[in-house]
Amino acid sequence: MKNIKVNVDKLNRDIYLLTVEEPEILNELLKEEGYDPAQLEKNGIAAVKKMLFQQTVALKKEQNNNLYTKALSLFEETKEATREAILGLLIQRSPQLQFNNLDKMDEQDLKDILNETDLLDLMDKIEKGEL
Repeated sequence: MKNIKVNVDKLNRDIYLLTVEEPEILNELLKEEGYDPAQLEKNGIAAVKKMLFQQTVALKKEQNNNLYTKALSLFEETKEATREAILGLLIQRSPQLQFNNLDKMDEQDLKDILNETDLLDLMDKIEKGEL
């Protein structure tokens, strides 16, 4: 028997070109092998849609994580600034409270110490950009 060297790449390319020109040949080959060309097409389209959806979800998740991180950072900065503003106002309005470990109190405790007028004054200052 004679040794025949087959160029697989050329064979694949020729089959591809043949099926591009006449797609029904590929459908016949698939049917002969027991495959349903229409179902394969549906499965392929579904797989591509699934990958596109997963990519979109991954991108949106990353964007949402970035937004969440920025919002959390801004919230923490604002929370600390608000706490410092309340603490400064308390010390200014009631110097006798300076020695009551105000630095160790949380924001809610500091708010409870201020009366409603002080809170309104603070809100007014924040609104005007003075703090």
